[in-house]
Amino acid sequence: MFNLIRRVVALHAEEQRLAKWRNKFPALDLEKNVQIKGNPEFLKLGGKVVIQTGTVLHLGGQEWCQKCGCIEIGEGSVISPYCVIYGCGPDGVHVGKNFDCGPYVGIFASRSDYKKGPGNHVFGPVTIGDNVIIFAHCVIGPGVTIGEGSTIAAGSVVTRDIPAHCLAAGNPAIVIKSDVR
Repeated sequence: MFNLIRRVVALHAEEQRLAKWRNKFPALDLEKNVQIKGNPEFLKLGGKVVIQTGTVLHLGGQEWCQKCGCIEIGEGSVISPYCVIYGCGPDGVHVGKNFDCGPYVGIFASRSDYKKGPGNHVFGPVTIGDNVIIFAHCVIGPGVTIGEGSTIAAGSVVTRDIPAHCLAAGNPAIVIKSDVR
């Protein structure tokens, strides 16, 4: 009986949390079990954005990220299940319109500085243009720009800029086909 009461209370709390975000962004399709961490003022969403179950959005605002952060997602974008987007740091993550993000993608505007050790961070803006497709299990690192209309193949690790209208793949990702339209 106690477990049933705990589940009901947890479901009620989840519904209240989801309602708060849906009130702020009426066109947002926010599924259950999405975690939004950090300062809520650092989130900007266009219309008809879908964020699917298990996704984590870290907006920053803590001491370790210089109390800065930003995640901006353009209208008509879909964030598939179990993605992680860290917009922590001075410049954050900026995503254009009609972004198609596959499941288990990680997009990071910050990372630990392995040369200096834990607690030391490197920050760089991530900019993803309009009409970009990122397939499953990709990692996008800090300081990367992906140009409009580009596609990133599944499992790729993007550590450098990808021009517009390209197909990129690999670890590290490289352009394997240009002028894809």
